[in-house]
Parts: sequence; structure tokens; C-alpha cells
Amino acid sequence: MDIRQTALAAEAWVREHREELIRDLMALVNIPSVTAPGKDGFAFGPDCKRCGDAFLAMAAGYGFETDNDDDHCVSAAIPGTGAGELALLGHLDVVPAGNGWTFKPFEAVEKDGFVIGRGSGDNKAGVMVSLYTLRALKALGVPFVHTLRVIGGLNEEAGMEDVKYYAATRRLPDFTLVCDGGFAGYIGEKGICEGDLVMPVTDGGLLGFAAGVASNAVADRAEAVLAGLTEEQEMVLRAAGMDVTRSDAGVIVLARGQAAHAATPEKGESAIRSLAGALAASGALSGASLAAMKGLYELFADDHGTGLGIAFEDEISGKTTAINGMAKMTDGVLCANFNIRYAITQDSADLQEKLRAAAAAKGFAVENMTDSPGRYSDPADPVIDMLIKNCQEFLGEEFTAHVVGGGTHARKLPNAFPYGPGGICKDNPYGGAHGPDEGVHIDSLIKAVAVYAAALMRLDEMV
Repeated sequence: MDIRQTALAAEAWVREHREELIRDLMALVNIPSVTAPGKDGFAFGPDCKRCGDAFLAMAAGYGFETDNDDDHCVSAAIPGTGAGELALLGHLDVVPAGNGWTFKPFEAVEKDGFVIGRGSGDNKAGVMVSLYTLRALKALGVPFVHTLRVIGGLNEEAGMEDVKYYAATRRLPDFTLVCDGGFAGYIGEKGICEGDLVMPVTDGGLLGFAAGVASNAVADRAEAVLAGLTEEQEMVLRAAGMDVTRSDAGVIVLARGQAAHAATPEKGESAIRSLAGALAASGALSGASLAAMKGLYELFADDHGTGLGIAFEDEISGKTTAINGMAKMTDGVLCANFNIRYAITQDSADLQEKLRAAAAAKGFAVENMTDSPGRYSDPADPVIDMLIKNCQEFLGEEFTAHVVGGGTHARKLPNAFPYGPGGICKDNPYGGAHGPDEGVHIDSLIKAVAVYAAALMRLDEMV
């Protein structure tokens, strides 16, 4: 069997079925599968359940064996001749839509060769191109020793309890390609530390504060309610770009920013940072209210944790990043979430100690802190080296493996490697992951089929 020619034949098969791929992807994007743990009795809520069921119906219709792991993960498989298994793993849950959309986030459209909608790229396209790769290999009659399986998780964006459950209840694949990222693959992922900064705000003019839709997304909208505001203070706020509206409930001050993934905050603009800074400088607040806004602004004054005392950089993974993705004031208590993506060689215990000290100095307590250590794969490992060269064979030498701030399912499984299908299209006029008008380039997905098909054939021989 000529692996290269067979892989190109698989790509050609999917190209012939391009309209089916688009139809199926759009059907999944139309389901607002935001995780809602336990809602209506389902593991991650009814919409995630509905999306998983839709995937299973598609796969069964194409002749795959299907499994539903208690609505944590869904999967489709082609049996091999031996006992082993190779998997392509992605996720079908999405972050909330957020603001700033030109298109309707859960009414997918095809435009200019892109499918646009929340979750189109992150990560429903990855799951669907994986399924279509297996469809092509099945149609071409390519023999495999290992069973081939596509797995769709339903909680990647909000804790990764999906694969934790899968790992606890199933035999794990011998090797897993995680289709949630970019080619030529992620040899490393930064560590992720999350938690809340909490401060009572009982005086000083701040009556309410609400911002953000997800911990792992830069907030594109933030709103505060003030007890009062002089005309001079209003002018200061408007000069800082704030919208000011007077109402019976108080003075509403609104800041707008630009959403972005927490892994790449420099691509966005934090509305929380803008609002906190403007309020602190306006003269409208005093006491605890002023301390809260001044502290919030100073702790997150940049995207790299300088204010938190955790700034760090290494040659492997670059700079640590830190965002305040969400903030809310409830019953006189301000709770501000933090999402930190720390460099591979940074010491987590030291980071947490410094963060607590910096927060305490501004009057905040740290609560609900969790830590997910980073991961690193040696690019000289024979399997990893093969996967990198396999990608370059089909896409070109400019595709190199790198370390990212995003967290994927690979950090929860042994023998797993984040491997595309993103990064092929260099000119996306629409939005990216976790931002408005998220879009995915269809022809790039089809090009990824050859990469995946060849990788599976080579893994079948090596693993």
C-alpha cells in the first residue's frame, strides 16, 4: 500500500463529498452546545446531549459502530483486525456566543468558502473532518490492524470532565490525535491556573458590576452601576470611551472591548480592564469601591501577569499570560475570575504563592483556585517526529510544531498529541476561536484529510 497515494485518494474522496461535510458541520454548529452540568438530568445539559446525539445519528447513518459514554463523550468506530485502537479526539461543546457578532452565532452560514458560527472551528470542524477521514478510509477499503475511533467530548471548554470520565470507564486508545489545534502539532501546552479574586464592596458608590461570559475568553463587554455621578465625572468617563446612561436604578457605565481566547489575549481588548481603569480615575468612587476598581485594574494592567507578580518567560513556551475573563458583583461582594496560562518551566507553587500575595496587597482573597499542569512532548520521539514530518509532507516545510497557551484534551490522556486541523488557512477574514463571527475554512479542512489519513496509516505500523 502506497501511504501517500492512499492519503491523497482519501482527500479526493472527501472533496467529492464537500457539500455533505458542510451540511453536517452546519447542523452541529446550529446546536448551542454550551456546557450546563447536570441541567435537565444530563451530564452537561440538554444542548450538549442534543449535539452528541446528532453526531451519533450521522455516524450511524454512515455505517459506523457508535457509542455513547453516558453523555460525557460520543464516538464512532471502524473495527480493526487486532486488539489495539487509534483515536481522533475533539470536542462538541462550545463557549457562550458572547457579543459583537455580525452573523447569528447558532445559525451557521456558508460564505466565501467558510462556515461561520460559534464552534465552527473550535472544535466541531475538527470532529467532522476526523469523521470524514474515517468515512474516506472506509470507502476506500483501507485495512487497519487497530480499530479507528473518532471521539467527541462534551465538556472540554468547562473542565474536561468528559475525557476524565472516558479514561476512568474505557480502555484508552494506544495513541490519540487531538484534532483541536494547529498543524504541525503542539509539542507543548502551558499550564492553566484558574480561580477567583474576591472582595467585599460595601461602600463608595459602586452598586453593581457584571462582565464576561467565560473564564477562557477576554471580556468584550463590562457594565457597572454607580450610585451617582457629577457632570464633570461623566465627562471624564466619556473621554475614556465609556457609555454613560442615567436611570432610576443608578448610573450605568458600559465599556466595550474585543473578545479573544485566553491563550492569545493580545488579540483582544479587555472591557473589564478598560472599565475598572476608567472608574478608578473618574473620581466617582471612594472607599471599598475605589479600592476594588483600582486593584482590579492594577492586577490585570497587562496580559502577562505583571500586576499579579507572576510575569515569567522561557525559551520553550514564551511569556505567561493572565486575564480577568469574568467579573460579577453579588450582594455587595465582587468576584473576579482569573485565567492564567503559565510557561512550561514556571513553578506552579511559586506562581500561586506570588499571586496570593499580590491579591492580598490589593485587598482581594483568592478562592476556588485550580491548577492543570502543562505538557510537553519531545519532538525527537519517533512517533512525534513522524507526525511532524507527515504534516510537512502534505502541507509544506513552513508547518512546525510549537508550544501554545491553549489547553487541549491531550493534557488529560497518555500518548496523545494535539494535531491540527487549524492553521492551514492564513487569511481568515472572519473571527477565530472564542471570538465573534468564528469561521472555519472548508478547503483547509479537506486538505487536512490527507494529513490525518497518512498519520493513521503510519501510526498503525508504528504503535
